[in-house]
Amino acid sequence: MESNSENDLLEEDFYSVLNLPKSATPEEITYAYRRLSKIYHPDKHVEEDKKKQAEVLFNKTQKAYEVLKDPHQRAIYDCVGVKGLKTEGWEIVHRTKTPQEIREEYEALARDREERMLRLRTNARGVFTAKIDATDIFEPNQYIDFDNEDDSYLYIPAIEVSSMTMSMSTEAPITLRDTVVLSGNLSSRSGSVSSSYKRLLSTNGWVKYDVTAGNGLHVGAKIFKMITKTIFGTVEGSLNDISSGMLRPVGRVLLGTSLGARTTGYISLGGRLTSIKHTSLSTEVEHNTERSYCMCKLEIGLAPAISMLYTWKFIEQDLLLRIYARAGVLNSKLEYGVEKKVSKLNTFAATVQIDVINGVTLKIKFVRASQTYIFPILLSHDVIAPPIFYATFVPIVSWFVAKNVILDPIMKDYKNREINKQREINKKRMAELRQEALSAINLMMATMERIVREETEKRGLIIVFAKYGNAELINQSGESFDNNDTLQPNIIDVTVPLQCLVKDSQLILHSTTKCQLPGFYDPCIGEDKVLYIEYTHRDQNYEVKINDNEALRIPRPHSVLVRTSTPPS
Repeated sequence: MESNSENDLLEEDFYSVLNLPKSATPEEITYAYRRLSKIYHPDKHVEEDKKKQAEVLFNKTQKAYEVLKDPHQRAIYDCVGVKGLKTEGWEIVHRTKTPQEIREEYEALARDREERMLRLRTNARGVFTAKIDATDIFEPNQYIDFDNEDDSYLYIPAIEVSSMTMSMSTEAPITLRDTVVLSGNLSSRSGSVSSSYKRLLSTNGWVKYDVTAGNGLHVGAKIFKMITKTIFGTVEGSLNDISSGMLRPVGRVLLGTSLGARTTGYISLGGRLTSIKHTSLSTEVEHNTERSYCMCKLEIGLAPAISMLYTWKFIEQDLLLRIYARAGVLNSKLEYGVEKKVSKLNTFAATVQIDVINGVTLKIKFVRASQTYIFPILLSHDVIAPPIFYATFVPIVSWFVAKNVILDPIMKDYKNREINKQREINKKRMAELRQEALSAINLMMATMERIVREETEKRGLIIVFAKYGNAELINQSGESFDNNDTLQPNIIDVTVPLQCLVKDSQLILHSTTKCQLPGFYDPCIGEDKVLYIEYTHRDQNYEVKINDNEALRIPRPHSVLVRTSTPPS
């Protein structure tokens, strides 16, 4: 564990140490340093213990100041972090360059590193599909006599795997412009092998060639080109072996244009090049936003049809809801389903397909990293109510049961293991940070008392009580949490350090973690944290609660009054 723990080690955040935003000006950096120096400078303290505590904190503050005041060191720190400063001479750039050149150099080196990794990486993808025939559940064998009075047997529906397909593709970047893809497809009835070669022609175009052998021969080519800034097009053609010695030419031309910031329109013409009646014309409009996706398509040809797809995106829940409808001369269908991102690498999807010709199908899909598993389950050859009902509600009930009984406990156990791992790795460091925070609070007492007196005289901002730590515990305690209560091990009292950050009757915190602010430390590493503050301003009582990385400025107009009694001064 220790050999791979470098990325889990806590790193100093110099901006948090000085309570500054990353956009802080040199003047703001100097002011923040001087303000903290008045508290931490060893010469400000007489007692020997306080002098030692002040020396440690003063050196930490001075280190942050020296890095941020130097434009070159600050640029390195912003790009690489503390490890970039520890590299002797910092080999990746010359110190004589300007800060902007350092940033540009680092970004260029990062791109080169990604490109080198791209050349070495092989992107393998696999898809496994198993078609299941479960029609016997809703369409029992017609030769079985269910009216037979003999109850000695129990009828079990026959569920069969009608076909299986496995496909694998490997993407191999040869150069920055050239990529080769090799893929194979094997089913219970046949198989095929294909390869494609793609080359970037420029920043606004590419060409791709395909060759497939298996179920006949397929040779194709496709060209993409940006015609203007808003118009693009593709031309593709192929030769398909339909029988021994006979090739069928197929082609397609597509033009697309931007109709707005989030709207795109397409028109395409394609089909057999030797038969006009087998060609079709289609037009399509799609509108894509952060919360939804909509597509409308009209097809004109041998089998006219109109179709529409709408997707609702629930970003906070990592959830997608889709509904698709198609009405055509030869066939009509309706599809609706849900897609849920279970974890960073796992996605689960369930779709109900109601097809006039093919009946009712429940399609289950599971994606694990680059591997996809698809299970289309045919429930009925006809469109009838029972399979539609069960296909809709059984997956929903199954999901909630699996989530609460299996997935949530597994994810909770995994999260606890990660938290324990981080705590073990940073055990010594956390003890040091806790001691630094306690020393800082001890040194801040005189400053805090002075600020309270000044703010009291002008009826300004006084921090009555503040706590920082585990989000779940603080949210549960709510208003019932009194400042006289004993704080739990994963919640700390930060009243004193916050009062010392008050300036001109204002408290300003920036959108960075609060655990490295002066007088703070992380009491529950790896867990979600919040900051809860009760304060008075103009003799009125307020409370505010923010997430760990949320910015805050108080007093603010939308603060909520929580008490009518005057808190102790």
